[in-house]
Amino acid sequence: KQQGIILTNRHVVGTGPSMVEVMFLNKEEIPVIPVYRDPVHDFGFYRFNPGDLEYMELEELSLKPEGAILGADIRVVGNDSGEKLSILSGTIARLDRGAPEYFGAYTDFNTFYLGAASSTSGGSSG
Repeated sequence: KQQGIILTNRHVVGTGPSMVEVMFLNKEEIPVIPVYRDPVHDFGFYRFNPGDLEYMELEELSLKPEGAILGADIRVVGNDSGEKLSILSGTIARLDRGAPEYFGAYTDFNTFYLGAASSTSGGSSG
């Protein structure tokens, strides 16, 4: 939370120059800069200045994939169907989803994926 890192999907970060703002739960919008876009896995990072948030106390989320439980309720945060902010319900549907098979130099032998089911549509990434 002191570093101002946001984890998102790879395609959200994009490949070219961009001007991006994120909206927090209290509707504050602040600029972010792309930090990393993984060439193989579906994740990327943005960074923001935590001091730019005037009215919201930040919370830090720990990533603990070993705590995932089949059937657990989850939330999908994004801008579903063009909404400025949406928070939709979902469920962890698979714990054993295989990593994509790539040809060439990339291998995912030590990576695992979770599968989720939700009623999202385009724009739910993020």
